[in-house]
Amino acid sequence: MKFNLTSNYQQQNHYEIERKFKFDPQKLAQLETNNGPNKFDSLKFLSRKSFTDIYYDNQDSNYPLTSQDIWLRQRDNKWECKTPMNLTNSMDSYHELETANEISDFLKRTLLPNKNIIANATLSPEFLFTTYNLTPFCKIHTTRDRYLINEEFTMDLDKADFGHYVGEIELIVESKDEVNEAEKKIALFMKENDWFFDTSEIAVSKLIAYIENFNRKQWAYLEDSGVLGKKLNPERLNGKLNKAESYYQTSCQ
Repeated sequence: MKFNLTSNYQQQNHYEIERKFKFDPQKLAQLETNNGPNKFDSLKFLSRKSFTDIYYDNQDSNYPLTSQDIWLRQRDNKWECKTPMNLTNSMDSYHELETANEISDFLKRTLLPNKNIIANATLSPEFLFTTYNLTPFCKIHTTRDRYLINEEFTMDLDKADFGHYVGEIELIVESKDEVNEAEKKIALFMKENDWFFDTSEIAVSKLIAYIENFNRKQWAYLEDSGVLGKKLNPERLNGKLNKAESYYQTSCQ
C-alpha cells in the first residue's frame, strides 16, 4: 500500500492525503457508467487536462536533489518543488513549494552554487544550470481525467506518454490530527471497491516508472540513498486498515 501526503501552505494549511493505485484501462467503461460490482453512491466526471512535467537535478553530481527525495519540476510554465516531511512511515509526505521565491530560497539553503547568486534572478532553466548545474532529466506528458466519488473522494486517472497508467485517490484535511483517520478511510474505501482499485501490487508513479525505464544511473543513486526503497516498500497499513474496518462496522451497527 502506497500513500502520498502533501501539504500546501498558502492562505490556509491543509493536507492532501493521496493514495496511488494501479488500474486496468479496460475497466474504464464500467467505471464511467458506475456499473461495477459495488456501485458508488455517486460518480461525477470533473475534467480532462493535459500537461507536461520537466524534472531537474544535477546529473553530474550524484543527483543531490532526488537522492534526498526532493523533486523540482516545471509543470507547463509553473515551477514546483516537493520537499520531504516524513510524517509517517506508510506513505510519502511532502511540503510543496509553489512560488519562485520559495523555491529559490530553498535551493540556496540546500545546494552549493557554482558562483554567487544574483539577487532577484528569475527562476528559469538558464538560472538553474548556471547557478547549480541543474538540467532536465525527465520530460513526461500526461493526460489526466478527474472524478469526484461519493461527493468526498477526488480521483485522478493518469496516462503518461510512454504508456504508463496510474491512479490516485485524495482526501483533504485541515490538520495533522486528521491524517491517520483519512488514511484509514481511503484504505477501507479502496478495499471495498477493489474491482477497480488494484492494490495487490506496488503502484509505481509515472516519474519512478520513467526513471526505471530510461535512466538506470539515476535509479541506482535512488536505490543507494534509500529513496527508492521507501517508495517501493513503504510500511504496510494492514493493522490500521483492520482497526478502521472494526471502527466503521461498529459505528454502523
